[in-house]
Amino acid sequence: MKKFGMLFLCIALAISISCGQAGKKQAADQSQPEAQAQEGPRMQDPQRGPGGRGQFNPEEMAKFQVQQMAEYVKFTEGQEAKVTELFVKYGKLMQEMRGAPGSFRDMTDAQRQEMRTKMEAQRAEQDKELKALLSEEQYKQYEVYQEEMQKRRMERMQQGGRP
Repeated sequence: MKKFGMLFLCIALAISISCGQAGKKQAADQSQPEAQAQEGPRMQDPQRGPGGRGQFNPEEMAKFQVQQMAEYVKFTEGQEAKVTELFVKYGKLMQEMRGAPGSFRDMTDAQRQEMRTKMEAQRAEQDKELKALLSEEQYKQYEVYQEEMQKRRMERMQQGGRP
């Protein structure tokens, strides 16, 4: 009789532990889509690689950036489409520069520095074209948006998340 009692207690304990772990996993799974919605297009495509660190589709990324930017910059009619087009154009150029996934890791320090310099030049050119599309006030709002995004990236890096 004691053996049955002990067996019953062990089974009950195992069930309660597994239910507790399943509840924690379910709560984590439910909060994950919410976090992804805030961070933008991430690992929805399995071809992007482990941990969601792959190449983004430039069109998808441009739409997301403009959508986020619209919270700070009040676009006039037609501007949003032009800004999206601009971001797609430079997104494709950046994607070409980056090359195949993993190639950045295979570069020497000098090659990385050269690539960084080219990307900074591309970014400056993009900002120049963007400034031509936006009013002075809108461009100031865009700069505030950029600062906010930089803060978020720094926070994620400090927390050990993706940059």
